[in-house]
Amino acid sequence: MKILKSQIVGLGPNSQLVKAYKESLNNLSTIQFEAAIGLMLGDASLQTQNKGKTYRMKFEWGDKNKPYLDHVYNLFNEWVLAQPHFKSRINLNGNQVNNWGFQTISHEAFNILSELFLIKNKKSISNELIKNHLTGRGLAFWFCDDGGKLDYNKNSKNLSVVLNTHCFTKEEVETMAVELSIKFKLNCSTRSNKGKSVIVIDSSSFETFKGIIKPYLIPEMEYKLPKLPE
Repeated sequence: MKILKSQIVGLGPNSQLVKAYKESLNNLSTIQFEAAIGLMLGDASLQTQNKGKTYRMKFEWGDKNKPYLDHVYNLFNEWVLAQPHFKSRINLNGNQVNNWGFQTISHEAFNILSELFLIKNKKSISNELIKNHLTGRGLAFWFCDDGGKLDYNKNSKNLSVVLNTHCFTKEEVETMAVELSIKFKLNCSTRSNKGKSVIVIDSSSFETFKGIIKPYLIPEMEYKLPKLPE
């Protein structure tokens, strides 16, 4: 008899019903895996509580991007047993920062992501990750997570897009830029930002880039795309 998620919400992790539910889950769907690649290139993280036997994904975004968080939550619905939670803190400048977050269950289905993104428990990228695993859907999630306009001047005609790859090494970012250029036919380069390397997708490739990710963008995230002044 199939165990429904509604039957186990609120139960402890050691509940036999919860364990049976986890065992009924298999692998990530193709859509979930493609999205997960982009999410891991962005802000998502992996955690293990049993020395790498299983992993879980953890997500957190600012209040402004709550619709995006809900979108990701719904995408991974069967893997998440608790509703997104609200967190508020005061940053170093004395400003209030409001975030939303959630995490998946720990499961072997996420182990493939640890093989692709963890080296000695540190976030990294495996060899030819972009070439072999990043799709248009994944690129869209990566952009929603860590992408934006290169130039925020409202009168700017610069349509360049930046991927804020601050958590990766200079060598990794340069490798990703090359693979992005080849795989998606984008004019990519790297530059330094706050002492770290980021990827810039040139204005000349904007229409190509937009065409790749647009089918996977929710309307609430289109504000991140640059636009020509009216």
